[in-house]
Amino acid sequence: MTRNVTALIFDFDGTLTPLTIDFSSLRSEVESLAGKYAVEDVIKDLAHLYTVEMIYELERFLGEAGGEFRRMAFERMAELETEASRGKELYPYAREVLKDLKDRGFKIAIITRNCIGALKNVFPDMDEYVDSVVTRDDVARVKPHPEHVAAVLAALNATPDETVLVGDHPTDIAAGLAIGTQTIGVLTGRTQHADFQKAGAHYIADDIRDVKRFL
Repeated sequence: MTRNVTALIFDFDGTLTPLTIDFSSLRSEVESLAGKYAVEDVIKDLAHLYTVEMIYELERFLGEAGGEFRRMAFERMAELETEASRGKELYPYAREVLKDLKDRGFKIAIITRNCIGALKNVFPDMDEYVDSVVTRDDVARVKPHPEHVAAVLAALNATPDETVLVGDHPTDIAAGLAIGTQTIGVLTGRTQHADFQKAGAHYIADDIRDVKRFL
Protein backbone atom coordinates (compact mmCIF):
# COMPACT_ATOMS: atom_id res chain seq x y z
CA MET A 1 0.00 0.00 0.00
CA THR A 2 1.22 3.47 -0.78
CA ARG A 3 -0.52 5.08 2.18
CA ASN A 4 0.74 5.15 5.75
CA VAL A 5 -1.74 2.77 7.36
CA THR A 6 -2.40 3.19 11.09
CA ALA A 7 -5.88 1.69 11.46
CA LEU A 8 -7.78 -1.37 10.25
CA ILE A 9 -11.54 -1.88 10.30
CA PHE A 10 -12.82 -5.45 10.04
CA ASP A 11 -16.28 -6.62 9.11
CA PHE A 12 -17.50 -9.43 11.39
CA ASP A 13 -19.68 -12.12 9.78
CA GLY A 14 -17.86 -13.83 6.94
CA THR A 15 -14.63 -11.99 7.77
CA LEU A 16 -13.77 -12.85 11.37
CA THR A 17 -16.32 -15.65 11.76
CA PRO A 18 -18.24 -17.95 9.39
CA LEU A 19 -21.61 -16.90 8.01
CA THR A 20 -24.35 -18.87 9.74
CA ILE A 21 -27.43 -16.64 9.81
CA ASP A 22 -30.26 -17.59 7.46
CA PHE A 23 -30.82 -14.21 5.81
CA SER A 24 -33.85 -15.41 3.85
CA SER A 25 -35.61 -16.57 7.02
CA LEU A 26 -34.69 -13.37 8.81
CA ARG A 27 -36.11 -11.26 6.02
CA SER A 28 -39.31 -13.31 5.95
CA GLU A 29 -39.77 -12.66 9.66
CA VAL A 30 -39.36 -8.92 9.18
CA GLU A 31 -41.70 -8.88 6.19
CA SER A 32 -44.27 -10.82 8.21
CA LEU A 33 -44.04 -8.22 10.94
CA ALA A 34 -44.40 -5.43 8.40
CA GLY A 35 -47.47 -7.15 6.99
CA LYS A 36 -49.28 -6.39 10.24
CA TYR A 37 -49.18 -2.76 9.16
CA ALA A 38 -50.93 -3.60 5.85
CA VAL A 39 -48.12 -2.45 3.57
CA GLU A 40 -47.82 -5.51 1.32
CA ASP A 41 -47.48 -3.52 -1.91
CA VAL A 42 -44.82 -1.31 -0.36
CA ILE A 43 -42.89 -4.35 0.85
CA LYS A 44 -42.84 -5.68 -2.72
CA ASP A 45 -41.55 -2.34 -3.97
CA LEU A 46 -38.66 -2.58 -1.48
CA ALA A 47 -37.62 -6.09 -2.51
CA HIS A 48 -34.39 -4.73 -3.99
CA LEU A 49 -33.18 -3.44 -0.61
CA TYR A 50 -31.29 -5.30 2.10
CA THR A 51 -33.39 -6.07 5.16
CA VAL A 52 -32.01 -3.28 7.35
CA GLU A 53 -32.52 -0.69 4.61
CA MET A 54 -36.03 -2.05 4.06
CA ILE A 55 -36.77 -1.40 7.73
CA TYR A 56 -35.51 2.18 7.40
CA GLU A 57 -37.76 2.79 4.40
CA LEU A 58 -40.80 1.21 6.03
CA GLU A 59 -40.23 3.33 9.11
CA ARG A 60 -40.34 6.43 6.92
CA PHE A 61 -43.42 5.22 5.04
CA LEU A 62 -45.39 4.33 8.18
CA GLY A 63 -45.12 7.78 9.71
CA GLU A 64 -46.19 7.78 13.37
CA ALA A 65 -46.24 3.98 13.49
CA GLY A 66 -42.77 3.79 11.96
CA GLY A 67 -40.84 4.07 15.20
CA GLU A 68 -42.76 1.19 16.76
CA PHE A 69 -42.27 -0.97 13.68
CA ARG A 70 -38.54 -0.26 13.55
CA ARG A 71 -38.13 -1.13 17.23
CA MET A 72 -40.05 -4.39 16.87
CA ALA A 73 -38.25 -5.33 13.65
CA PHE A 74 -34.79 -4.80 15.09
CA GLU A 75 -35.73 -6.63 18.29
CA ARG A 76 -36.81 -9.65 16.24
CA MET A 77 -33.69 -9.46 14.09
CA ALA A 78 -31.54 -9.36 17.22
CA GLU A 79 -33.31 -12.43 18.60
CA LEU A 80 -32.66 -14.40 15.42
CA GLU A 81 -29.06 -13.19 15.10
CA THR A 82 -28.29 -14.00 18.73
CA GLU A 83 -29.84 -17.44 18.36
CA ALA A 84 -27.76 -18.13 15.23
CA SER A 85 -24.59 -17.05 17.05
CA ARG A 86 -24.86 -19.56 19.88
CA GLY A 87 -22.10 -22.13 19.66
CA LYS A 88 -20.42 -20.23 16.87
CA GLU A 89 -16.69 -19.42 16.95
CA LEU A 90 -14.29 -17.05 15.27
CA TYR A 91 -12.13 -18.42 12.50
CA PRO A 92 -9.31 -20.26 14.32
CA TYR A 93 -6.70 -17.77 13.14
CA ALA A 94 -8.69 -14.58 13.84
CA ARG A 95 -7.46 -13.81 17.36
CA GLU A 96 -3.84 -14.41 16.39
CA VAL A 97 -4.09 -12.04 13.43
CA LEU A 98 -5.82 -9.31 15.43
CA LYS A 99 -3.32 -9.60 18.29
CA ASP A 100 -0.38 -9.42 15.92
CA LEU A 101 -1.75 -6.31 14.23
CA LYS A 102 -2.50 -4.64 17.54
CA ASP A 103 0.96 -5.51 18.88
CA ARG A 104 2.42 -3.86 15.79
CA GLY A 105 0.68 -0.64 16.78
CA PHE A 106 -2.33 -0.64 14.47
CA LYS A 107 -5.66 0.62 15.77
CA ILE A 108 -8.27 -2.11 15.27
CA ALA A 109 -12.07 -1.90 14.98
CA ILE A 110 -15.03 -4.04 14.03
CA ILE A 111 -17.84 -2.70 11.88
CA THR A 112 -21.01 -4.78 11.53
CA ARG A 113 -24.66 -4.65 10.54
CA ASN A 114 -25.22 -7.29 13.21
CA CYS A 115 -26.32 -6.71 16.83
CA ILE A 116 -23.92 -6.51 19.76
CA GLY A 117 -25.47 -9.54 21.48
CA ALA A 118 -24.42 -11.84 18.64
CA LEU A 119 -20.89 -10.46 18.70
CA LYS A 120 -20.58 -11.03 22.43
CA ASN A 121 -21.68 -14.64 22.02
CA VAL A 122 -19.04 -15.34 19.40
CA PHE A 123 -16.24 -13.03 20.57
CA PRO A 124 -16.72 -12.46 24.33
CA ASP A 125 -13.12 -11.29 24.78
CA MET A 126 -13.15 -8.84 21.86
CA ASP A 127 -12.13 -5.92 24.08
CA GLU A 128 -8.71 -7.56 24.38
CA TYR A 129 -8.21 -7.54 20.62
CA VAL A 130 -10.01 -4.49 19.22
CA ASP A 131 -10.17 -0.84 20.17
CA SER A 132 -13.72 -0.15 19.01
CA VAL A 133 -16.86 -1.96 17.87
CA VAL A 134 -19.63 -0.16 15.97
CA THR A 135 -22.80 -2.15 15.32
CA ARG A 136 -26.04 -1.12 13.64
CA ASP A 137 -27.33 -0.07 17.06
CA ASP A 138 -24.77 2.72 17.18
CA VAL A 139 -25.63 4.53 13.94
CA ALA A 140 -28.67 5.76 12.06
CA ARG A 141 -27.44 4.32 8.74
CA VAL A 142 -25.37 1.17 8.31
CA LYS A 143 -22.74 0.31 5.73
CA PRO A 144 -22.53 0.70 2.82
CA HIS A 145 -23.63 4.16 3.97
CA PRO A 146 -20.45 6.09 4.81
CA GLU A 147 -21.98 7.25 8.10
CA HIS A 148 -21.23 3.84 9.58
CA VAL A 149 -17.56 3.99 8.64
CA ALA A 150 -17.35 7.62 9.77
CA ALA A 151 -18.49 6.55 13.24
CA VAL A 152 -15.73 3.94 13.39
CA LEU A 153 -13.11 6.43 12.24
CA ALA A 154 -14.23 8.88 14.90
CA ALA A 155 -13.99 6.18 17.57
CA LEU A 156 -10.47 5.30 16.44
CA ASN A 157 -9.44 8.93 15.94
CA ALA A 158 -8.29 7.91 12.46
CA THR A 159 -8.63 9.47 9.02
CA PRO A 160 -9.78 7.63 5.89
CA ASP A 161 -6.44 7.98 4.14
CA GLU A 162 -4.65 6.06 6.92
CA THR A 163 -7.29 3.34 7.27
CA VAL A 164 -8.00 -0.01 5.60
CA LEU A 165 -11.48 -1.58 5.63
CA VAL A 166 -11.52 -5.39 5.35
CA GLY A 167 -14.68 -7.31 4.54
CA ASP A 168 -16.24 -10.28 2.77
CA HIS A 169 -19.01 -8.47 0.90
CA PRO A 170 -19.30 -5.75 -1.77
CA THR A 171 -21.09 -3.54 0.79
CA ASP A 172 -17.85 -3.43 2.77
CA ILE A 173 -15.95 -2.30 -0.30
CA ALA A 174 -18.61 0.27 -1.18
CA ALA A 175 -18.55 1.65 2.37
CA GLY A 176 -14.80 2.07 2.33
CA LEU A 177 -14.68 3.61 -1.11
CA ALA A 178 -17.48 6.03 -0.24
CA ILE A 179 -15.43 7.58 2.55
CA GLY A 180 -11.96 7.14 1.08
CA THR A 181 -10.33 4.21 2.88
CA GLN A 182 -8.25 1.50 1.28
CA THR A 183 -10.25 -1.72 0.93
CA ILE A 184 -9.49 -5.43 1.06
CA GLY A 185 -12.01 -8.08 0.08
CA VAL A 186 -11.60 -11.48 1.71
CA LEU A 187 -12.90 -14.68 0.11
CA THR A 188 -14.15 -16.30 3.33
CA GLY A 189 -17.76 -15.26 2.80
CA ARG A 190 -19.88 -15.79 -0.30
CA THR A 191 -18.35 -13.18 -2.60
CA GLN A 192 -16.23 -14.35 -5.50
CA HIS A 193 -12.97 -12.80 -6.70
CA ALA A 194 -14.61 -11.32 -9.80
CA ASP A 195 -17.32 -9.68 -7.70
CA PHE A 196 -14.71 -7.95 -5.55
CA GLN A 197 -13.00 -6.74 -8.71
CA LYS A 198 -16.30 -5.39 -9.97
CA ALA A 199 -16.92 -3.67 -6.62
CA GLY A 200 -13.58 -1.88 -6.92
CA ALA A 201 -11.67 -3.51 -4.05
CA HIS A 202 -8.08 -2.30 -3.89
CA TYR A 203 -6.87 -5.76 -2.86
CA ILE A 204 -8.34 -9.26 -2.61
CA ALA A 205 -7.15 -11.85 -0.09
CA ASP A 206 -7.99 -15.45 0.69
CA ASP A 207 -8.63 -14.57 4.35
CA ILE A 208 -7.51 -12.04 6.97
CA ARG A 209 -4.17 -13.80 7.41
CA ASP A 210 -3.20 -12.34 4.03
CA VAL A 211 -4.01 -8.78 5.09
CA LYS A 212 -0.52 -8.30 6.49
CA ARG A 213 0.91 -8.75 2.98
CA PHE A 214 -0.68 -5.48 1.93
CA LEU A 215 0.42 -3.33 4.86
